[in-house]
Amino acid sequence: MAENEDKNAKWGGALGIEDIPEAVLVADSEYRIADANAIALLLLGYEKQEIVGLHVAELMPEIDRHLHRVLQGELVVSELSVKARRGDGRKVPMDFLAMPLEEGGNIKALLFFGRDTRFQHLLSGELRKARDWFRSIVEYSPNGICITDVAGNIILANQAVENLTGYPLRELVGKNVSIYYPEGAQHDVDLHSLHKGNQIRSEIEFRRKGGDTKPVMVTYRMVDYVEDVGEIVIETYADQTDRHRLDQLRNEFVFIAAHEFRNPVTALRLLLDMFKTDKRIKHDPIEKGYLSRMEEATMRLIHLVDDLLEVSRSEAGRLRIEVRPCDIREHVKSIIKEIQSEALLKEVAIIYKPDGRLPSVMADSSKLKEVLSNLISNAVKYNIAGGSVTVEHDMDFDRKIVTTKVSDTGIGMSDEDLQKVFTKFWRSEDLAVRAQAGTGLGLFIVKELVERQGGQVAVESIKGKGSKFSFSLPISED
Repeated sequence: MAENEDKNAKWGGALGIEDIPEAVLVADSEYRIADANAIALLLLGYEKQEIVGLHVAELMPEIDRHLHRVLQGELVVSELSVKARRGDGRKVPMDFLAMPLEEGGNIKALLFFGRDTRFQHLLSGELRKARDWFRSIVEYSPNGICITDVAGNIILANQAVENLTGYPLRELVGKNVSIYYPEGAQHDVDLHSLHKGNQIRSEIEFRRKGGDTKPVMVTYRMVDYVEDVGEIVIETYADQTDRHRLDQLRNEFVFIAAHEFRNPVTALRLLLDMFKTDKRIKHDPIEKGYLSRMEEATMRLIHLVDDLLEVSRSEAGRLRIEVRPCDIREHVKSIIKEIQSEALLKEVAIIYKPDGRLPSVMADSSKLKEVLSNLISNAVKYNIAGGSVTVEHDMDFDRKIVTTKVSDTGIGMSDEDLQKVFTKFWRSEDLAVRAQAGTGLGLFIVKELVERQGGQVAVESIKGKGSKFSFSLPISED
């Protein structure tokens, strides 16, 4: 015991091991513990008198394979990862640095600097579980999941991507997504928007390996930084084939149903006209009131059927557009004449001062009238007593377009409503809007018709102050 204390005094005291913020063990030339600091005693569960004199192999059973270097006199620092045996028999994972100390050309002692690695082991295990969990989610997801760098080069893809594209995973990893993106399309996702944390969705026709195509809804999200990779983009793919098939069936059904409705509704309107104008039948004021309401209801039904037919034709690919030079002034005047009685009832003034230099535009005459009718009648319908509707044109001869603007002083729309105004079957929750009859199809049809005639449609509005709808059409070359 006295000998051990002398060694302790010689090595441990001289080294100041209590000042070191890690577990420190000092072994003599026979590899028996000569000293240990308080941290080592706490981690290993020993009292000082219990640990001094123990062979290091009793504390670290796996150390034998490292000691041969010391036995051969090599002055090296060894890094050891062992399961140290505590005084109570339990094992603690620890990392050690073993450093020989020389005196007179001989190794006289061995220093062990140790660190408890239980937390690192626990963290590593949890990370391994999370990684396995993530891989399972990716692999078994019914949707395609593809991880790319910001240039679109594929880092990881799951089995669903292989099923969607027809390319084996071994051919996808390392390639660019342009391998199955549309011909000539670039991976031009708005990275600035993704950096802000936004999610981007876009429907794309994937080019499969066999040459056929498949409609796919792609959703993009960015992860700012991944070690050894940098920024990554996570793309998820949802096959839209079944949805497109259902949409087609629905459109076919709506087209057939609306077409079948049109004949009896038209007959009903003709019969009402005949009944109302038949001079052999005398109508008292009450009957006339009922007939007027029946006519209004019939006209609403006819408009609904016409709108449904227009939408179904468009979405089923049956909408025929035949553009030719049109005098837009005459079309506006014609629509104003038709709507004037309604405007007078609502005490709304319609203002139109066409420019004499206004050129003809390229449009389908009947579709242009439908666009104008929708916009001008809406401007009257959602206006206020004493309000006004202004129709005007702007000419841009450099871009070769005419822009027609329909402005009103009516109820206006909120910013939220502006985002949805051209959506099919959408109507604002505003009570003033709900008080008016409507299908939510008119503005959707306007956008479809204008775009199919080669133009663009836009809207501006301030809640309570009015709205301004505008659409552009190409100038006729004739």
